[in-house]
Amino acid sequence: MSSVFANLGHVMRSRDPSIEQRRASRDLVDMVSHATGRGHTHGVRIINISILGLMCRTDGEWLMGERATIWLPVLKDYPAMVRWVEDGRIGMEFLEPIKPRVYERMMALIPPRQTAW
Repeated sequence: MSSVFANLGHVMRSRDPSIEQRRASRDLVDMVSHATGRGHTHGVRIINISILGLMCRTDGEWLMGERATIWLPVLKDYPAMVRWVEDGRIGMEFLEPIKPRVYERMMALIPPRQTAW
């Protein structure tokens, strides 16, 4: 007899905080910036970032799936897509991954986060 739960391993893993599921490791940062979407610019505080995307806090109104640009050192207004929105935080995926050498130069200019949330 097959179990209903036999094919739900991915769900159980997705709820286990000890399992890292990101495609790229994130760097914890604390940087004030701005993002533009639907013709409006909003202040943001970037909390973590990788070559593929970032998470930030904002008071702006964002919609999941909308295209945006985020100002980053070295890259300036970098194109991204809002992947999720939750409680004043948004996750953005860059439309193109940041090249590793450019990412290193950029990270040299972004202050690391001093404390955990």
